[in-house]
Amino acid sequence: MQRYIPLFIGALAAFSTGWVGAQAARGEPISIGATLELSGAAADVSRDALAGAQFAVEFVNRNGGVLGRPIVLTHQDNGTNPQKAVLQASAMAKDGVKFLMTASSAGSIAVSKVVAAKEKIPMCASTSSSDDLTIKEYNPYVFGIGPNSYMVYRSVAAHLAKQPYKRYGVVAADFLGGRSGANRFKEFIKEYNPQAEIVVEEYPKFGATDFTPTINKVLAAKPDYVFTMLFGIDLLTFSKQAQAVGFFQQINNRISGLYDGNTLKAMGAGAPVGTDGFQVAAVNVLAKSADGKTFVDTFKAKNGEYPSDWSTLAYDCISVWAQAANAAKSIEADKVMAAIESQTFKSPRGALRLGKFDHQAEAPTFIGKVVQSQEFGQPVLELSEVIPGARSRPSEEVVKKLRAASN
Repeated sequence: MQRYIPLFIGALAAFSTGWVGAQAARGEPISIGATLELSGAAADVSRDALAGAQFAVEFVNRNGGVLGRPIVLTHQDNGTNPQKAVLQASAMAKDGVKFLMTASSAGSIAVSKVVAAKEKIPMCASTSSSDDLTIKEYNPYVFGIGPNSYMVYRSVAAHLAKQPYKRYGVVAADFLGGRSGANRFKEFIKEYNPQAEIVVEEYPKFGATDFTPTINKVLAAKPDYVFTMLFGIDLLTFSKQAQAVGFFQQINNRISGLYDGNTLKAMGAGAPVGTDGFQVAAVNVLAKSADGKTFVDTFKAKNGEYPSDWSTLAYDCISVWAQAANAAKSIEADKVMAAIESQTFKSPRGALRLGKFDHQAEAPTFIGKVVQSQEFGQPVLELSEVIPGARSRPSEEVVKKLRAASN
């Protein structure tokens, strides 16, 4: 853990003082833009991302801005519609934004291909877990800040392969990121455990309100373990309905899900304590270091709640771009991306490096069990393992093979 928590000293050395009198940015503002899913099935995730992005802008500007100039964020709601996301990002590009941030997988891939690549604008996919962004659909102006589906599900599969489970059930929301995550998990669990068998697969609608058919089919298949690629409102709805029929007891809590901080908060006393989970920016882990705690506490003081995984990733999107521009001494796209490839960046999650061949951050995956926390006043993941990004990220050789196979 020492490798991933205490390394936030650089940017947050200024953080603890940055809110009480650091040199504020001055001069002509630099425009940046974000197209987000603020309505529709992914709204809860994008609202968290927006809070993290706004927090990052305020922090950057209070600490000198970019090249001494303040940054100004324009954001729009694309309604969880990739075509609308492209139109919004295109309009922002025409208005002269120097950086774009996206959220969901489908919207991120569409904007990356149609806008960022063609207009040569640096773009960060904040909450998307699709590895297509940095592998099959890679372009030199995009970068991924969180562990992607290849990394997360390689980590989860490696963790589970140590257990005596053979019969697996898979439940994933029926959208690009959900299918991608499920496919990666199936690939890796069979690689790490050749005896593993997928006995049931369910792909309920993204944003479904009734998971009863899925719950019944999973129980009927009698898997040893259930892997879910559900998150946000989907995981919350599934868990409530599963609790109502004793699902977790019937499978002996042998299930895992993507438990971001705000979903756990929403679950409250109804959280499935004892089940497994994974996160990409666990707030209770970040808060174990003095500097991480400063980030967590300052965010909470401003927003009235702890930063969720999605808030932290969006914060890092803008923070990394700002750090790269300052290192490059330029907001010119090619110079910024050259800095993205060569620098080490400060983050609440620790020091981040991004690959030159894929622009994917070597970000950790946190794995643990759901517990009720008196310290945080909500459920959290009690950490059992951290899989570093250097272990889970695909090698350059693997990335080249995957890109070749997709052509």
